[in-house]
Amino acid sequence: MLLSTSEQNPDTDGATDEEVLAAAETLGEELAAAKDESSEFAFTTMVMQCNEAIGDETGIDYGSVCGADDDGCC
Repeated sequence: MLLSTSEQNPDTDGATDEEVLAAAETLGEELAAAKDESSEFAFTTMVMQCNEAIGDETGIDYGSVCGADDDGCC
């Protein structure tokens, strides 16, 4: 289990593990499509903005875990 709550017990925001994973998968798919359609600068900027938004929501410095230059991560 990735989160401290089970799929039957939503966390304080009401999101289940399944919903969080589905949202992450959707974001990954959208970033992959954007990478193919954007300039390197635009894509890197977008990834940095996503990292900041994820950090704001989770309190985790996602950019340090998955850098914009890390092709194996995104």
